[in-house]
Parts: sequence; C-alpha cells; structure tokens
Amino acid sequence: MANKQALKILKNQDVDGFNKWVKQRRKEGKKAIDLDDQNLGGLKLRGVDLRDAHLNGCNFRGSDLKEANLENARLRQADLRKANLSGANLTGADLSKADCKKANLKGAKMKGVSLKNTLGL
Repeated sequence: MANKQALKILKNQDVDGFNKWVKQRRKEGKKAIDLDDQNLGGLKLRGVDLRDAHLNGCNFRGSDLKEANLENARLRQADLRKANLSGANLTGADLSKADCKKANLKGAKMKGVSLKNTLGL
C-alpha cells in the first residue's frame, strides 16, 4: 500500500519537505517507503531522497530526478522513459524490466544495479 503522506508531498514537488520527512522516519526506525505503482510522471524531484523505496511499476516518465538518491530502490517495471537521472545515485537499485528509453543517465552512479531485461540501455 502506498504511503499517502509521501505521495502527497512528492506530488506537490516539495523535495526539501519530503527529504526532511524521510529523515525523521529513518530516525524512528522506518526505512522503506512504499510507492509501488504510483504516477509520479513529469514531476520536478531534483535531489529527492528515495533510498530503499519501493517504486516498482511507478511512472516517472519525463520526471526530473537529477541527483536523486535512489540507492537500493526497487524500480522493477518502472517507467523511466525520458526521465532525467543525470548524477543520480542508483547504487544497488533494481531496474529489472524497467523502461529507460531516452532516459538521461549521464554521470549516474550505477554500481551493483540489477538491469535484467531493462529496456533502452
């Protein structure tokens, strides 16, 4: 089930507010945020902290995720077409079956990324 508060903050494109909220959750011992199958397409989310997030099947088509932290995020079957992921940290992320056609991955950290059946790379 998607975290409603996280979704509301992200859809308002309040990256600073979201990152503060995530930091507080981590202090409380809550690690992962569930946003599976959500529509986050076309949003400006530069520098957003989505470490360890469950983002399977998410629509990030055309989103600006420049310098986002997606370390160990689950992005299986996510739509990342035309997304700006330049400088993003994707270390250890799972991009299996994700659609990355025309995504900008320039300078992205890709160590240990799972790319099984990923499209567009």
